[in-house]
Formats: sequence, structure tokens, C-alpha cells
Amino acid sequence: MPVCQRHFFAFRPLLAVGLFLAACAAPAEPVVQPSSTASPVPAAQTGTPTPRQPSPTPEPVATLSAELALEIADLGWITFTASDGGRRDIWVIRPDGSDVRSMTGGLDNTFGEAPVWSPDASLIAFDGIPNSDSVRDIFLLNVAAEPEQWQITTHRGFDCYPSFSPDGERIVYMAEHDGNRDLFIMDLEGNVLLQLTDHPAQDYEPSWSPDGERIVFTSRRDGNSEIYIMDTDGGNLLRLTESWGLDWRPTWSPDGEWIAFESWRSGNADIYIMRADGTDVRQLTTSEAEDGHPTWSPDGRYIVFHSQRTGNYQLFILEADNPEEQWHLETGSVRALLPAWSPVAIVPGLEE
Repeated sequence: MPVCQRHFFAFRPLLAVGLFLAACAAPAEPVVQPSSTASPVPAAQTGTPTPRQPSPTPEPVATLSAELALEIADLGWITFTASDGGRRDIWVIRPDGSDVRSMTGGLDNTFGEAPVWSPDASLIAFDGIPNSDSVRDIFLLNVAAEPEQWQITTHRGFDCYPSFSPDGERIVYMAEHDGNRDLFIMDLEGNVLLQLTDHPAQDYEPSWSPDGERIVFTSRRDGNSEIYIMDTDGGNLLRLTESWGLDWRPTWSPDGEWIAFESWRSGNADIYIMRADGTDVRQLTTSEAEDGHPTWSPDGRYIVFHSQRTGNYQLFILEADNPEEQWHLETGSVRALLPAWSPVAIVPGLEE
């Protein structure tokens, strides 16, 4: 496939507008009342947090300064998913907003979403729908001038939320077996090597630690979606968050010291970070719009996330140590979301 240059999507109606998160999302969040000893929570905040519709009153957003653009231009690539004309494809963009490319636009439409990089950035794993018999399966995409994609799971239910091991040889993911969702480890051929969890509640969204020793994930085993951590054999389970609102989408900083995540604990979706033991929780965004799905830059200085603050899902970047510094990453798409920053600054398959 010829490499696509910057492409501006046509402003046409999008098909299956509500499926981008629902496709592999866990079942509806149960209503969780706050503890009687906690501060009162407004009634409007005790309901199920769900992705919001595009805001009718978009917020003003900052753009990247020329000085900062030069500073971050070589900090790898960001992959994301975008929808247009009945397709949902995997895209990449440099963090300064240049060189937008469709990676799957010339391939069969698998409605790809939630892409993640392999440690050397030679592969992208993503969720896709191969045919009408499958709800969601995991695909691999080689990062090259002429990409190819191939399916590695064939379960009739849900196989999704992939995350590579640091050696790039295994993938932890969520699978729905017998009506329940648990975490498994497989090789790159799709062979199951280990079942990590076996719990009647939903376990999902795993992320492998940079040192290869731990896996952070989301679970509803205590009645509300919270973030947990465990060893790569499923042992030493520890709950990291405890709030009445949804805590999910955890991702590791490159040094393994921090975990970024999305939380609805304030009644709105915002980006937070915490230490790997659950301490030192810090809120990084305070927009009235939905902010979510954070991932770190390869140097650990920045976090990319999606937000509805423009009126539709778009990509944004913030500086972790100076979160007031935030800007819109213009992709040319009217609907870009679920970003993931490459773990390395140089991606050979994408460099000229």
C-alpha cells in the first residue's frame, strides 16, 4: 500500500457511532453508592458513567507552539483509531502533528481500534472484527511502508485489550470464555500459554509492566471497576484504587514508577497518575469534557489522551510534570481516539 500522506476526512455521517468503546467494553457498570462515611455525592454522580455524546459547546483548545513542536517532533509516533465512511482504521502521526498515515486504509476493513505497540515498535496489535461470526478478535499489523495485518485469535466471543510483554514474545489480553471475562497470556501465534485470572467478575484492560514482572488491569471483582496489579503468574494480587467512580485504562510509565489511568471519581472522566503501589494519586486534567485513554511518551515526559473538548473525540498531549501545558494534536480526522505512543523514539518501519 502506498504510504498515505496527511488526509482530511470527509465530513460525512459516521456509521456505528457508538461502537468505538462498546465493541470490547465490559458490561454496564453497576451503580455503586458511596460509603456512608464518605462525603455526600450528588445524585447525578451515583449513576453509571458512560461515554458522552459530542459536546454542543466545544471548549477553546491550545495548539502546539513552534518551540515545543521542534522539541517533541522526534519522540516517536502515536497510533490511534479513526472512523470514516463506514471504515475504522489504524493510523499513525508524529507527536508534532506531522506525517499522518493510515496503516490499514488499503487493507480489508476489520473495524480496527485500540492499537498498541510492540516494544521495538515493529508491530501494532489491535482489536478487530474479522467477520459476522466474531464479536472481537486480536490482529497484528507490521509497521512498514506497505503494512500487512493478520488475525491471531479466532474465538467466537471477545478477545481484546492486547498488551505486549517487554521481550515482545507474548501478549496479555482479555478473553470471554463461558460468558465471563478473564485475562490470559498467549504467544504471537495466538497459542494460549497461561490463564491469569479466574474470577466470576469481569477482568479486563491488562498492561504489562516495563520490567516484565507485573501486570496492571481493571476489574469489577469488588463491585465497581477499579485498578489492580498482580505478578505475571497471577499471584500477589493488589488493589490500587478505591473510588465510587469508574477507574480504568491503566498504562505504565516507561520507567515503571507511575501508572496513568482514566477516572470518573469526580463525576467526569479525567486523567490521573499514581505510583505503582497506588499512592501519590495526582489529577492531571480538569476539563468539563471527557478525557481518557492515556499513554506515555517514550521519555516519560508527556501523555497523549483523547478528549471531547472540541465537540468530538480528538487527540491531546499534556506534560506530566506541568499538566497545565496541554494542546490539541491535529490529526485531520473529525473523530480520532484511543491513542498509544510508541515505546521507542525511532520507529524504523516509518522513518523515511
